[in-house]
Amino acid sequence: MHVDESDNYDYNNDSFDLDAAYAVETPDDNRQLYKNWAATYDAGFVDKNKYSYPKRIAEICAEPVSTTDALWVIDIGCGTGVVGVRLSELLPHAVIDGADISAEMLHIAASKVRSDANPVYGELSEVDLTLPITFAQSRYDILISAGTFTHGHLGPDPLIAVVSTLQPGGQAIVGINKQHFVANGFEQALQSAVGSGLITEPTYIEIQMYDEGSAHYGDVAIVAKFRKA
Repeated sequence: MHVDESDNYDYNNDSFDLDAAYAVETPDDNRQLYKNWAATYDAGFVDKNKYSYPKRIAEICAEPVSTTDALWVIDIGCGTGVVGVRLSELLPHAVIDGADISAEMLHIAASKVRSDANPVYGELSEVDLTLPITFAQSRYDILISAGTFTHGHLGPDPLIAVVSTLQPGGQAIVGINKQHFVANGFEQALQSAVGSGLITEPTYIEIQMYDEGSAHYGDVAIVAKFRKA
């Protein structure tokens, strides 16, 4: 996919533009982008483009887990809550918290409900993950993320930092855009974290980010799975 690196996008356009999302450079750029797109993100991007990535990450997370376990989950870069909705269907007893840089996206996530009409999310935190992590320490059993570690968004350093939110032995399931994974040294950063005793050896799988029929079908993510040591 061609990514336009110019900064001449009309951020007041409420149509979600993937190239624009990939081209942002600063946390303020991200805030502005998602402020204008939050209300139309689900229908205008997720549904329109058959964006199955968040749901697939939730399914990978839930595969080895008992549906009766009352786990504490943190959804990093939760956006409008697409991951959380699917995860709440698969793990109905899980407590799911979310963190995102966009107050407007979090507002949409807060409106999402489970099948029993209770909110999908417990706590929702407005967080700039380029800054030191202060909102949770050693709290969660599972860390899950889809669509946050990608072009124009977060690199490997914030990924290593958010491991601090996990309890020892806690599981991370993190999707990373494959091009971003290769270009920005995620594997090396994760291996360094293994060497320092922070995490266990990761396993990696590749998944499609979009269903067949999408204009973006063929875009691939690397899912890194590891535990906090």
